[in-house]
Amino acid sequence: MITDYKSRKNEVLGSYKKVESLIKEIMDNAQRAEMPNPLERLNTLLIDIRKKAEKVKTDRFSLMIAGESKSGKSTFINAYLGIDLLPTDVKQCTSAIIEIKNGKEFYVRSTYADGRSKDIIGDSEAKEFLKKNAALDDKYRDIPVPTINSEILIKSGLRAKKKGKTIFILKEEVKDLLNAPEVQAANIHNIPMELYKKKIYDYIEEKKNDWQNIVTKIEVIFPFGEDMQGIQIIDSPGVCARGGVSEITDQYIENADAIIFLKPISGQALESTQFNQFMQNTSVARNKNALFLVLTRATSVTTEDLRRLEDEAYKQFNELDKRNILIVDSKAELYAKKFFPLDDEQRLAELQKLSNAGKMEDFLKSAWVNDPFNPNPKDFISDLCDKSRFNQVSSALDSFGRKAHYILLSTLLDSIFDLYTKLYTDLTFQIDMYQKKAENPAELARKIACIKQELDILHRKMYDGVNKVANQFTGDEGVIRLEAGKAVEDFKKQVENIKDDSTDAFNELERQSIKKIDDFKSLTERLQKDVVSEFDKKLVSLSEKSTISFESLQPNFTKDTFDQIKKSTESKATEKEAYEEGVTFKDIKFRSVYSRNNHFNLIKKNIFKRIGDIKKDLIENLGDFTNNIQTKYIYELSKNADAKKKELDVIIEAKATAEQIKKIINELTILTGKISSEKSEAKKINGGIKKNVQ
Repeated sequence: MITDYKSRKNEVLGSYKKVESLIKEIMDNAQRAEMPNPLERLNTLLIDIRKKAEKVKTDRFSLMIAGESKSGKSTFINAYLGIDLLPTDVKQCTSAIIEIKNGKEFYVRSTYADGRSKDIIGDSEAKEFLKKNAALDDKYRDIPVPTINSEILIKSGLRAKKKGKTIFILKEEVKDLLNAPEVQAANIHNIPMELYKKKIYDYIEEKKNDWQNIVTKIEVIFPFGEDMQGIQIIDSPGVCARGGVSEITDQYIENADAIIFLKPISGQALESTQFNQFMQNTSVARNKNALFLVLTRATSVTTEDLRRLEDEAYKQFNELDKRNILIVDSKAELYAKKFFPLDDEQRLAELQKLSNAGKMEDFLKSAWVNDPFNPNPKDFISDLCDKSRFNQVSSALDSFGRKAHYILLSTLLDSIFDLYTKLYTDLTFQIDMYQKKAENPAELARKIACIKQELDILHRKMYDGVNKVANQFTGDEGVIRLEAGKAVEDFKKQVENIKDDSTDAFNELERQSIKKIDDFKSLTERLQKDVVSEFDKKLVSLSEKSTISFESLQPNFTKDTFDQIKKSTESKATEKEAYEEGVTFKDIKFRSVYSRNNHFNLIKKNIFKRIGDIKKDLIENLGDFTNNIQTKYIYELSKNADAKKKELDVIIEAKATAEQIKKIINELTILTGKISSEKSEAKKINGGIKKNVQ
């Protein structure tokens, strides 16, 4: 798979290289013929192609590691990387995100709650920093420190810093935190609730004046070599007992190419409330193909039990593809990589050290001692690799990662194909005009006058056509209002089906709210694309009878175009992040007698109001977006039409001799031949690539 991807990647980059070569030829030819540069109006598309090509070259792949407490995240990461990098005796990490990247030398960059950053250089210093800052004090390992840090200490500290005052923590905020279902459910050690709350109060009191020194992000740069080029591993702060994640972690999940959730296979029931809840996270749920469940500590169960647990896992987590459920042993993989470069004598010495220190694992003993009755005893390293089962991880991630990369290759080729189509249309049009000039200059003048008239008529009709399309979307009975209204009604029906007396009612309400906000985002993106698509359809229908083809006039809309236009309405979208802060609905107040049902209904009422506000914002923002696109579309159409008129003027005014015109036609014909050939080749390569993403 890797070899195949590399060959495909090289093919695509080769195709891109030919684009740049052809662009230079076209520009040089236009300069020689004293023609307008046909690439000027295609600059947006060309920038898009160059950006995609740069992404293909860097091969960036972001792998997020999440998991339950004591699931062995650090050990897994070390085994995957093949080096003891992260401390593995940690019961729970801090609120810090750890980013691990390939680089020229080993160092650590830490970012603190107040925005400061510091580089720790040197192997021993960097490892000591990781050991110190990836672990919690023993006395606070049984409370949800990541949540407390992010929701209380850091937010209060930043609020005070902005006002230039000493940190002041609002009692109401702490009470809301303590009453939040997520925080109460995080008491996985079943500490008496009063003691649990006291520990949280004590932690806040102890850390509040030192809030600015809370480490929020750790970047680990290490020279892993070319095989890790472009790969970034994210070690998350972890999930709470109900599978929730912090606001910071959620942002990383949003941008991850793949997510691995770790869960120990031994010591507890296979059923995992945490993992099931984690799957409901909005960002995770969007693409379950990107989620992998890795059950760790495979050597702690027998081969027979391993097969049984594997079958049970497939049934239990049937929302996932079987290929995304893996059972591994990280320690076995670490030892395999550690012992690989040693000879038998050195391995025996290392095993003796482990035995003397009381750290000899049973699977190491069984791998080392050959069975005298076995005629074909396994090699020590091979046995450890078999026990680790890490080849599954490499195979699964490679397959998935390459699929994601294949998609990028395909989109780059799609853009190259689009560029070639437009260039071919422009150059064949020029050839046709020059041939007419060579045959009959007077006839050419009449032809050009007709084309200009067609362009003017088309332009006028386009104004009316675009206005009709805009009204189709933004009117009182337009697509935007109808779809937004339907989305809200569907949400209300889903919420009304939640039983307010169920133990998971609050979580389900929050989950449905977050999901609906995400649905609104998806709806917005879809409608934005639909608006442009309808404008294009209108232009196609108007240009079908014209001498000028659709490709010559069509505006070039790329992701950057959409982003630029969306920024103009961002200020009206402030409510859209309302439910993504993690700890629940702080503006709800209740009196001395607590009623769970009343609390639930108050929250529900509040959410309905907010969702209604979001609906209004969505309608307004999409209306503004449509108007902006309409303006941009007409502007681009006018610009392209004017460029075409300028091109025609240059051709008719050219003082070239018949011999010079013949030379121009010949050069343009050679260029169109090259473009046609490269366009066919790009299509052929893309056909092979798309087989890998189906």
